[in-house]
Amino acid sequence: MPVKDYSYEWMLDRVYSKVPVKLGGGERFVPPKPQIVYIPGKTIIKNFSEITDKLRREPRLLMRYLLKELAAPGSIDDTGALVIHGKFSASAINVLLNRFIKTYVICPNCGRPDTVLKKKGKVWILVCEACGAEQPVKPF
Repeated sequence: MPVKDYSYEWMLDRVYSKVPVKLGGGERFVPPKPQIVYIPGKTIIKNFSEITDKLRREPRLLMRYLLKELAAPGSIDDTGALVIHGKFSASAINVLLNRFIKTYVICPNCGRPDTVLKKKGKVWILVCEACGAEQPVKPF
């Protein structure tokens, strides 16, 4: 059987034809902006349940994180809104929400939000469903 002499350009074209095309920037993760309402002595995040649905996290986990960071009491009402006792600026809540997303939602390896939080013993593990990476995270 004769051996064919393949040119470098032909082999390179063949490889590129076999590799799937990756479209850059297809889906960018954008969390919903908190809709904040102030009533005397309270700060209410009206779309709290929408935020937790988009982040794919339990509302109690995000509530516990925010309340701990703000050092304030609060609760989730019947409509799914988070009621925080005290007046806190929208920028402070946005900073805390972005910090939560960076630490407990976004995969540090591939940068995708397709993650799940699992508890193994006393350690929280961030498991990425996209790349399979497992990363321990700080406890709440």
